[in-house]
Amino acid sequence: MVKKLIINADDFGLCDGVTFGILKAHQDGILTSTTCMMNMPHIEEYLSLASHFPHLGLGVHLVLTIGKPLTRGSFCDEKGNFKSRNTYPGKKVIVKQDELYLEWKTQIDKFIQLTNKKPTHLDSHHHVHLLPGNIDVALKLAKEYDLPLRQECYLQKDYEYVRFSEVFYNQSVSLETINDICHFDDEIFELMCHPAFVDPFLYNHSSYNIQRIKELDILCSQEAKDITKNIQLINYGQIKKRP
Repeated sequence: MVKKLIINADDFGLCDGVTFGILKAHQDGILTSTTCMMNMPHIEEYLSLASHFPHLGLGVHLVLTIGKPLTRGSFCDEKGNFKSRNTYPGKKVIVKQDELYLEWKTQIDKFIQLTNKKPTHLDSHHHVHLLPGNIDVALKLAKEYDLPLRQECYLQKDYEYVRFSEVFYNQSVSLETINDICHFDDEIFELMCHPAFVDPFLYNHSSYNIQRIKELDILCSQEAKDITKNIQLINYGQIKKRP
């Protein structure tokens, strides 16, 4: 059995530092995939840059907690931005399903309009698609667009199972973590990551900032390439449908 690894960077389009860091991690490192925040103001420009990297898988990072939504709903604050997840009880960002369906569908449709292709897969910012109620909307959209969906506590029946790992984060950002993941028993697995250069926007809007430089350095290192040399590095566009 040849193990397959998807190395996916969240937050593509958040800002210059994140976007350029992701592209570098793909061009010079082992990163294979990213998911795009379609409500960010410069996403069209960023997707144009990504078009020069045909082997980089591009999914949609469904957004519900940052920036301006593409539709209107009860998830908006008084300024028309998404409400912060800190404003929801216990940070459980659960909203009306009809509103959520329209917003996330609009985000997916914008990706298709700008790229003239479907995204490789779906996941979400702050994992909000995995919350009760929200997961039903995410699964509905994944089926509607015939797309893989990041899996954690459930199995998506239409596609090969991809084991999801979020351990490459904060204090666990290390070559040892990558090596451990490469010894998982599952045939296909996804390593979530957040490589970036730190620019003022990232520093001021994300508590997870400086550590992203370390992620970028490790993902571009020769040691990481050596660790994964016997692993087939793929993106979600190569995940097969079940018979």
